Amino acid sequence: MELTNREAFFKTKEEVKNKNLEISDNEIFLLIEKVNNYQNYTNLVLNFDKNLANINYFNELKERLFNGEPIQYILNSAPFVDLDIYVDNRVLIPRVETEELVTKTRYFIEKLELEHKVIGDMCTGSGCIALFMKKSFTDSSVFASDISKDALEVANKNAKDLELDIIFLKGDKTKPFVNQNIKFDIFISNPPYVQNKNDIEEKVKKNEPMNAIYSEDGVAFYRDVFQNYKKFMNNKFMMAFEINYDQEHQLTELVEEYFPGDKKYMFLKDIYGLTRFLFILKGYKYDQVD
Repeated sequence: MELTNREAFFKTKEEVKNKNLEISDNEIFLLIEKVNNYQNYTNLVLNFDKNLANINYFNELKERLFNGEPIQYILNSAPFVDLDIYVDNRVLIPRVETEELVTKTRYFIEKLELEHKVIGDMCTGSGCIALFMKKSFTDSSVFASDISKDALEVANKNAKDLELDIIFLKGDKTKPFVNQNIKFDIFISNPPYVQNKNDIEEKVKKNEPMNAIYSEDGVAFYRDVFQNYKKFMNNKFMMAFEINYDQEHQLTELVEEYFPGDKKYMFLKDIYGLTRFLFILKGYKYDQVD
């Protein structure tokens, strides 16, 4: 049996309706693009009435989508600012909040003319943060760590595919950096921080690695960084963190405890109006900071 791309689209759209699934037209288009190896939506439009390249492969991917698997895992691709990141179920799918984290970090580095010769990324996962920072600051040395061997395999693949030179280290929290006596000017991290499992969508629980999201103690990773920062940060530095919406009070107490004296810290909101970012600066003049 053969189907045109058009027939495959409308047939699948009808199935989605009958099964009452929350699947968008765009996700169906993306499956058709992948099966045909089209480079973009324009290629699909131009070939909409041509036969689907492989109906068995399409049905296989469609079944995964119908079973609730994220489209990013099916496509092995997720956008991250201006990068195309390889992802599979060994790593967390990059979120828009993390895109905000890295773009805000780049903004502060450029606006405040912060030193950024050496940049660190803890809990790198797919490597998206480290890769963005390296692409943004090509002369910087970028180090990234993760406790997961599987995650580091994905991150290394991304670095190779994108031709970006990142030094990846395996280990828990800040230990890899401390053990190698690395000193950072910029430190950035999106660690596991969700303490209440009810805050995690069922689709995420079913498909994505929970150890990249959930932590019994939601501020454990931040506490480790704060306790040990003198071992891996230069005298002048900026730290940037993605945080959960309900952690401002706890983190304020920790910053005040572990960063005595001269420092500047800011909690910033995301595009949804939730407090999702913490920036800490030490050793700089702070009157330039908005």
